[in-house]
Amino acid sequence: MNRRRFAAFTLAPAIAIAGIAFTGASLAGSESAAAQPGSEARPSGARAEAARSPRVIALTFYADWCAACKVVEPRLKESLENFSDQPLLTVKLDKTDRDSKQAEYMLAALGLGELWKEHAGKTGYVLLVDAESKRVVDTITREHDTEAITSKMRRSIRR
Repeated sequence: MNRRRFAAFTLAPAIAIAGIAFTGASLAGSESAAAQPGSEARPSGARAEAARSPRVIALTFYADWCAACKVVEPRLKESLENFSDQPLLTVKLDKTDRDSKQAEYMLAALGLGELWKEHAGKTGYVLLVDAESKRVVDTITREHDTEAITSKMRRSIRR
C-alpha cells in the first residue's frame, strides 16, 4: 500500500506538470494564441521565427579545472553581448564532474548526440553548430581573441 501511495504522490505532480507544459506549448503554437490577453508582447513574423529557431548553437565545452576554459569564457561572454537579439543558442556543457551525464543528455536532447562520441572528454573550446544540418561550422579556442570570436559567430549565423 505504501508503494502505491508513494507512486501516486510522485507521479501525479509529474503528470500534472507535463500536462501544463503540453497545454502551454500547444497554445503557443496555435493561431488562436495570438488573440489571447497578453499576446501583444509576443514577437510576430520573421522576428518570432528567429526567436523560436536558432540558426547556430554555440556549445561550450567547459570545466572548472580547465585552464583553457578560463581564457575562453570571458572573451566569449564579452562577444555574446553583441548577439542577444540574434538566432544563436548558447549551451554550456559543464564537464567539471566527469561522472555527470548531463552534458551527454543535453547533446542528445538537441539532436547532437553524435558530437558526444568525438568530444565527450574534451574541454576548453566552443563548437559553432548549424542548428538545421547539425554540422560543426566553426570552432572557438583560447587562441581566438574577442574580435575573432565575434567574427566567427557572425559568419556562422550568416551562412
